[in-house]
Amino acid sequence: MNISIIGRLTGPKGDIAYQILSKIAPQFPAVKFNIAGGPVTPRFEKLASDSIKFYGFVDNVPSIIKESDLVVGAGRVAVEALQLNTPILAIGEKQYMGILDKTNITQAQVSNFGDCALDEVHDFDQISNDLRNFIQSDYQQDDLSEVVDQYSPEVVLPKINQVYSHALTDVAFAKLKEVPVIMYHRVVDDPLTDSKFNVYIAKDKLDWQLGSLKKRGFNFITFKDLAKGARAAKPIILTFDDGYEDNYSNLLPLLKKHQAKAVIYCLGDRTVQSNIWDEKLGEPRANLMSDSQIKECHESGLVEIASHGLKHQHLSSLNDKEAREEFELSKLNLENLINDKVISFAYPYGDYKKREEILAYEAGYDFAIGTVNGPLKLTDNYYAIRRIQIFPNEGKLGFWKKTSGFYLRLCKLKGKDF
Repeated sequence: MNISIIGRLTGPKGDIAYQILSKIAPQFPAVKFNIAGGPVTPRFEKLASDSIKFYGFVDNVPSIIKESDLVVGAGRVAVEALQLNTPILAIGEKQYMGILDKTNITQAQVSNFGDCALDEVHDFDQISNDLRNFIQSDYQQDDLSEVVDQYSPEVVLPKINQVYSHALTDVAFAKLKEVPVIMYHRVVDDPLTDSKFNVYIAKDKLDWQLGSLKKRGFNFITFKDLAKGARAAKPIILTFDDGYEDNYSNLLPLLKKHQAKAVIYCLGDRTVQSNIWDEKLGEPRANLMSDSQIKECHESGLVEIASHGLKHQHLSSLNDKEAREEFELSKLNLENLINDKVISFAYPYGDYKKREEILAYEAGYDFAIGTVNGPLKLTDNYYAIRRIQIFPNEGKLGFWKKTSGFYLRLCKLKGKDF
């Protein structure tokens, strides 16, 4: 039988390895102990024998794991052993977890397999007993494939990107008390006389608003710009929900005219072709953009395509599985459509609680936005970003206030939006 101890041989980990090799290994003369890591100091050199072999620093750790019946280690060593379906005795600097199975794997993950926890005195008698039971039994490894999947590049890399995008945004906007995130929906030719919810703006009025923002020195950015660490004086983010066809016919030309940017939140279920959620409540029918129109918006370089869920549903009314699909499948479908990453999500109806924030994070979004709820400062919670709604009859003074950079703080003082 081959048991491999993998890790550095200095500090607390070195002390643990020394205790195992000097006090426990002699109890099992038929077992070969292979030690990968270093440096191999004189106290370890004295332990070298036919049954204890030191490899020093190596670059073929996976090969050593594959040839092992049991791996002793923590942290990344434990993750690699799990991925190679090799049994592992998890012992770190802080805690002894034992041989990993379904009963202790969750606790082991929390402590990084023993490296991050409150200090404890390792019970080497217990370690010896666990090794003896393993050696003398016909050990069958539990199926831990679900845990292994959590460490796949497809899962881990987006999480790393999230950390970096949030850190870059923290730095870029640390001194800004408020970044206006403006909410629009439709961009119509003329004011509507039969709209029930007034989720539109006339294109002439939007034309004036974009020009006004330019004159006032605002810089139009998107959430993708934030993720890249963009720094801009007087930043503003324009968002348009639902992905209406008039966003293509009326909004896109205005963005080109003013060299402005916007984020358009589209539905991931591409069979939904109109605002059926509002139609049934009396709102006039409005077509959504086609696949080709969405791609053209994306390719303009002025529009970030983002997710608004699959079917524009109240997320709080869905069970966990259904809610998760709204985040994950909409992201996948839109990414396949535009052949690019989708990094932000708009909760339909602004309907979200902590569960939805967690689902947005787990699905790989860097940002998620509500409507008029959420903290005042964008950097306070990247999964509960608050927006400011612009209404069809918004006057010039009202628009100036809402884009002033102190509107939300003023709302807080007054206790409501105004």
